[in-house]
Amino acid sequence: MKKTGKTTLAFKALLMGLVISASITGCEKAEDATSNENALFQNNSNLEVAGSPLTTIPSGSYDLTKSLPSGYVKDGSVDYTSYVQAAINANSNVSFPAFPILVNEKGIIVPSNRTLNFLSGSQLLLKPTSSGNYNLIRIENASNVVLNNPVLVGDVGNHLGSSGEWGNGIVILSSSNITINDGSVTKCWGDGIYLSASGSKTTNTKIAITNTVLQYNRRAGISITSVNGLVMESVVAGNTTGTSPMTGINFEPEAATDELQNISLLNCKTEYNGGYGIQIGYSNLYGGSNKITSINIQNHYDKKSATAVKVSADIAKRRGSEIISGTLTFASPFWRQNPGSTITTNLYDNNLKLVITKPVIMDVNGTQLTQEQAISNLTYKTRINRGANYSLTF
Repeated sequence: MKKTGKTTLAFKALLMGLVISASITGCEKAEDATSNENALFQNNSNLEVAGSPLTTIPSGSYDLTKSLPSGYVKDGSVDYTSYVQAAINANSNVSFPAFPILVNEKGIIVPSNRTLNFLSGSQLLLKPTSSGNYNLIRIENASNVVLNNPVLVGDVGNHLGSSGEWGNGIVILSSSNITINDGSVTKCWGDGIYLSASGSKTTNTKIAITNTVLQYNRRAGISITSVNGLVMESVVAGNTTGTSPMTGINFEPEAATDELQNISLLNCKTEYNGGYGIQIGYSNLYGGSNKITSINIQNHYDKKSATAVKVSADIAKRRGSEIISGTLTFASPFWRQNPGSTITTNLYDNNLKLVITKPVIMDVNGTQLTQEQAISNLTYKTRINRGANYSLTF
């Protein structure tokens, strides 16, 4: 990244044009955001799931305790993996009891056409392991799965090894019509939730995640490597620390066969992540056929992640004339008190456009920036790199 000591006349003109084009709507948004600061960002160390708790077994749902052995314990101290798996294999709708259940590193595999309900007080606990690769719940080549109020707890703080970064909470591979409602996934050795393609290379489709809390995971709150059709609404991803990239919401395709299409993030919140609030890397999509991507992010709130947003697309990975195109939109983001930077981009492909509208930015001291200061903040020392195809309006 080339450093420049002086602002060019063209760049000064760009800044002035952006400032002149700013509307009064941006000011109103800023005032609203400031007044809501305390309500939006509380200490979430004991954050409760936003949805309504399940206190009774839904009609027609199978009571999991019927599959547990006689004299079962209710303190999460005995491994019941095989009993849980047998109940899910045999029943399309299963309710977990209002106490913790211990499972080992094999985790639970959920087939198609299943609904899992977690009563208030339920927890799926991982038995501490030395393995750096585990899944508490695995959904692979499946369809029509619903998880209601899932509460999953990994083994960070009790892990028996030091290597690996693939210990995940909920893994969704090459699946369709998967819904997670009112969940909580914490303390996983890798990612809280992981969406990817299985060996078949088929992408995920029609994934919905709402009112879900992803806290204190090591690598990412959620990683998305391949999906066509994802809606995340009111998801909180914070306090991610331990191994790179330490990101709340992480888009990281791994191969040219992956997809990042038809993605919407609505009212999602990231906070206190060691790396990034949201990270979006397009580079690994190169090397195959042309692709169109689309990511629409509305009302993203970040507080005190090292950097609120990182975006990158390195055309050095292009293997021919393939084109990766599309638009990444941040509408009305509220980014504040980031000790590293508000944004960092390495967008070297003009077929990919970054659009930011009506941003509200606070400095590390919690002082709200004026529109001119916000523009300077986002473009300071190429935080949005000079050659990027981007639009910034208020």
